[in-house]
Amino acid sequence: MISVHILKQLKLYELNKPMKKYKYITIKKDGVWHAKPKYDIINNKSKEVLALLFYYKAWKQYVFTQIQQDAVFNNSCLRDIIDFIETECI
Repeated sequence: MISVHILKQLKLYELNKPMKKYKYITIKKDGVWHAKPKYDIINNKSKEVLALLFYYKAWKQYVFTQIQQDAVFNNSCLRDIIDFIETECI
């Protein structure tokens, strides 16, 4: 049987670990929104949070929203974001 202490440690680890690192961005779990994990999209070079992925209850799916007004995403970054949604946000 797993102790409560170990479960809390696992939860903290899961919350703080990078979920997936790509060439230009890292997508990291950052809390919960509507009982589903939400994720920061972070620039690997500047370490700045550029956008969010979160569960949009009205559409019953994950959506992308930009935080930095001047952030731009090339086709590679957009593919990475779609890959993450399709493989990790199930």
